[in-house]
Amino acid sequence: MIIVGTGISGSKRNEYLEKLAELITKAGKPTKVLHVGSMMFETAKRLGREIPEHKILDMSSSTLNYLRATVFEQIITEAKSQENLIISTHACFRWKKNLIPAFDFHYLNQLSPDVFLTIIDDIQTIKIRLERQHGWKGKFSLKELIVWRDEELFISNMIANYQGVKNYVITNKDPPEEIINLLFDLNIKKAYISYPMTYMKQDPSKMKAKNRFRDELRKRGLIIFDPEDIEEMDLIGFAEATRRKGKDKLKFKVDGKQGLINISEIEEAKEYIIDQTVDRDYKLISQSDMIIVYYPVPVLSPGVLSEMVYGFTNNKNVFAYFPKKLSPFFEYHATKIFKTEKEMIKYLKNKGIIK
Repeated sequence: MIIVGTGISGSKRNEYLEKLAELITKAGKPTKVLHVGSMMFETAKRLGREIPEHKILDMSSSTLNYLRATVFEQIITEAKSQENLIISTHACFRWKKNLIPAFDFHYLNQLSPDVFLTIIDDIQTIKIRLERQHGWKGKFSLKELIVWRDEELFISNMIANYQGVKNYVITNKDPPEEIINLLFDLNIKKAYISYPMTYMKQDPSKMKAKNRFRDELRKRGLIIFDPEDIEEMDLIGFAEATRRKGKDKLKFKVDGKQGLINISEIEEAKEYIIDQTVDRDYKLISQSDMIIVYYPVPVLSPGVLSEMVYGFTNNKNVFAYFPKKLSPFFEYHATKIFKTEKEMIKYLKNKGIIK
């Protein structure tokens, strides 16, 4: 199997794919990861040209194309001797306000990948990681990064569609064990879990209950895509509250260390954060077989109802845990409603959806 993993800088794409390869290998399917970026630097060095990491995108397009072609020739040769191969690469680069391609269709057609994975992370996390790196420090605003992440996903989808294969949006909080099943078990079912996040976050016990239920379904063999894995909508509220206190920066802990983001950057990116949140959740629903609605609160959520309507009208089953009094609109867009978690688990088990 040939897997192409894409994702912008700062998303920890390489680390996630290495962990994935390690687990696939442990499961008895030897897997190797090839990092296109590292291979380009190594190739340049062999040719007698040392290129600082932060200068490679300043090179002429002809030189970049030559390096990339040389690397993909190596990858094609490697693919002939590998049972499973993961290629870690960008789909595109955003550099000096321009977009630079990172693929060569000629070689991609020769490789004929089986699947694409686009690794994403919270935009504030990506921003702080890049600010800590010499070559990236000060290069991107939050808005530019959120645009680049969207471009990376869009181009990955376009290439996958051209190749006639799937591209899955994967957060680096998704358990790699799940992704192994996604890649190698064609019969496994995938679900998007929908819940009134704003209301439930006001009661941590309800979020813990949701997580327990989600993890129970995962243990029983259902792949779950959880929108909470990308937490960006909270940025807007945090920024507004901090601005009212007369401060101009927000603190975040990333990879064990504190980082700062200017509130003005969050304000500039506000519309992008809102629109991409909705679009991303719809993408996660589209790559799922069903929606699991977890709804333990009596207040109706426009977000959950919108997700139900989107899934229901796009041929997805909508299974809802809803112990409260039902709305007719809620009932209309649900395939089946359960009063308890146990009822839903029993039903999914009887239908062969979970173990």
